[in-house]
This record gives sequence, C-alpha cells and structure tokens, in this order.
Amino acid sequence: MGRLWIAGPLLALVLALALGLPAMATGALAQLPTHPNQLPELKPEATYPRCLPEELESAGFPDHMHAYWWPDWQVLSDEDGQTYGPRAFCDKKVVKPRAGLVIEPGRLAWRCFVTHQNRAYKPCDFLLLLETLDLAERRFAALTGLGAVDTLHVFSPDNIPDYREATGQDVWRLHKLEGNRVIIEPYGILQARTLDGHAAFALVADWLLSARLPSDLPPWLHYGLVEYFAENGVHLVNYMAEFRGEESLLFSPAITDFILAGEPDPDAPKDREMYRRAGYSAFLMAWELVENRGGVKKLREFLTLVREGVEPDRAAGKIYGMDLEELAKSLDPVVLGEPIGAAVQSRHPAKRP
Repeated sequence: MGRLWIAGPLLALVLALALGLPAMATGALAQLPTHPNQLPELKPEATYPRCLPEELESAGFPDHMHAYWWPDWQVLSDEDGQTYGPRAFCDKKVVKPRAGLVIEPGRLAWRCFVTHQNRAYKPCDFLLLLETLDLAERRFAALTGLGAVDTLHVFSPDNIPDYREATGQDVWRLHKLEGNRVIIEPYGILQARTLDGHAAFALVADWLLSARLPSDLPPWLHYGLVEYFAENGVHLVNYMAEFRGEESLLFSPAITDFILAGEPDPDAPKDREMYRRAGYSAFLMAWELVENRGGVKKLREFLTLVREGVEPDRAAGKIYGMDLEELAKSLDPVVLGEPIGAAVQSRHPAKRP
C-alpha cells in the first residue's frame, strides 16, 4: 500500500481528532483561511497581531489589493455619502461625472492627484488608477495621520523602454518619486502583472512619508512601511523562490539600508536580486514592528511626533523605548526569520478564493 500524504488544514484536523481536541477546536483548525484576501484588513481599529502563525502559514501575508477586480466588489462611501475608490468614477466602461473630477485628453485629476498619460487612452482606461490613488491616500491618512497637503503628478510612459529611459531603472522597481512628481511603470503593464493596486498604494505611501515628515526615516523603515502598506508580502515571498538556497536570503538592517538608499546596480540581474531581497527584508521588519510591537496605534504616535519635528531617534525612544539603531537590531530579520517559513512558496492572490 502506498503512502497517504495529507497536508494543510486537513492535516491539522486529523491531528486534532487524534489528540482528542474538542469539536469546536477541530472546527476552527479546519476553517483556516487559505487565501490572502481572507485575512483581516489593515485598519486602525484592527486587533494586532492580525494573524495567528497558523493562519499566515495557511494563507500567506494579507493581500486585499485584487478584490476590486472581482464581480462582488462594492463601491465605497464616506461619511458624507460620497462614493470613492474603484468603480466610483467609471463602472463597466461608463464614466460617472462628478463635480471636481477633471477629464481631459491625456490628463485626469481628482483631489490631490493628477495623472498624465497618452492622449489616445479613453478616460476609463486610467480612471481606475485615479480611483485607487484616492483610496490609498484616504487609507494611509486614516492609518498614520499623514494625509496629502499638496498635489502629486503621476506620469505613465507608453512602454517599458520609455520607462527605463525616464527613470534609469528597470521594471522590478515600480515607480520613481521626485518631490510631487512620480513616474510609474506603464499602467497597462502593471495591470497585466496584477500589480496595479500594490503599485498605487506603494507610491502613495512613499510620497506621503517623504512629503509630510521633516526628517527622513532610515530606509529599512521608510521602504518597509511602503511595502507593508501596499500589502506586497505575498508577492515578495513569491519573488524569493528563485533566490533560496542553503543560506538565508534575508539581509541585516545595515545591508538593507545600503541597498535601498543606493542607486540601481548597472548589473541588471544583480540589481533585481538585491533590490527584491532588500525589499522583503524591510517588509519583514515593518511587519514585526506594526503587528507585534503595538499595532498601528504606536506607529501613528511615532509618526505624529516626527511630523511635529521631533527627531526620529527621540521619537522612537519615546514610543518604542529604544533609538532607531536599537529598534532595527531588535527587528533584524536575519535573527527573527520569516513568519511563514523559509520554504519555497507560490500563491496567486489575484485569483478569487
């Protein structure tokens, strides 16, 4: 008789039954989430940590950046009854005009965002980008207290060669921010890669952390929060598959800072590997900081002090009980490891559960 292999939640259920656990406990084990979208959303009122270790192992890191493509997505409304987010300006290729929404050939504008694209595009081709940027700003402000006070101009080149020429970087770096101007990887390419939501949330976080804080955060914290807010964890884990070997692929805070603060390496394959590994290392540090060191509440208190002019080291000491160097050391992913393990994993968060 051949071996019987049992994995995942089913294995947990079998073990629980064998150990004589109560029915309620076995039911809970059998109902572990299996998709990143089934994990709790990133909200100020959430309970932190949001996920049990076994939930992370089963579903991966949270990822809610694909749900607005699914048929059951419902447009959102604010306290004044105004709709916002995906499908607020365009639904089924039909524009929904409203006061303040600017639609011109090659240019769309709403609140604190202006998009610039080829004049040949129809409005609905890019209104989803504007909707997602608007959603990202609202959510980042609610989480951190860092809302927009200026206007961000978002430029989408026609193709990858134009993007490379305009930014001096390649497609594993999804945007390049300079002040209130950002160049993104061509929006159609981001959509094809199912990264459009992640890219919009990441560039908004990058912009607001840069624009609203008078002092720079260390790269591990700045970019770690960008990746964390953009819910890039599952994709980062997927990227790590080709880099895994006998040694850890994670970087110390010092190496992470060096890579993320530097210019792209002219050796493209090396730049791709180093950038993605550093991004994953920074993400893990931010994950540990927010999920297990006081949640969004403490993070917001820290960012508020920095926004008010307190030096980041002093702010960290007041909120987290240690300066940024000590804090980074305590969050070192080389020491703490990967919350969902170091095995090769492949998940497809864009597929509806």
